[in-house]
Amino acid sequence: MRALALIAFLAVPATADEREAFYGTWGTAKQCSRVPLKPTGTVLAEPFEIGPEWLRHGKIWCRLTWYPAEARENGAFTAAQAQCGEDAVRGYFLRMELSEGRLQLRWNFLISSGPLDRCPSS
Repeated sequence: MRALALIAFLAVPATADEREAFYGTWGTAKQCSRVPLKPTGTVLAEPFEIGPEWLRHGKIWCRLTWYPAEARENGAFTAAQAQCGEDAVRGYFLRMELSEGRLQLRWNFLISSGPLDRCPSS
């Protein structure tokens, strides 16, 4: 029994961020590849980049104020207040659901992005 407790203790570092599973670059295949939105266009499909303090989607940056994360049967859930923009800042309630390795973003319960896959490292 002590051996199992020790293994469990060592498996999760004391400094582990409960939201670390949500960090990284997420998108569809086109977003991860950053292909043009139109065949002859110059605007690229952009993935979502999520970190401890910021979410970036193309030229849009959002400052995140996180809520606690919770484990779910097939993944995890968390939410954040997202303040997006520069001159005209707009606030969103952002839900993040991670299920079976795929991320779903829900903005103010109305707009949904996903499911998104983790983009390969470059």
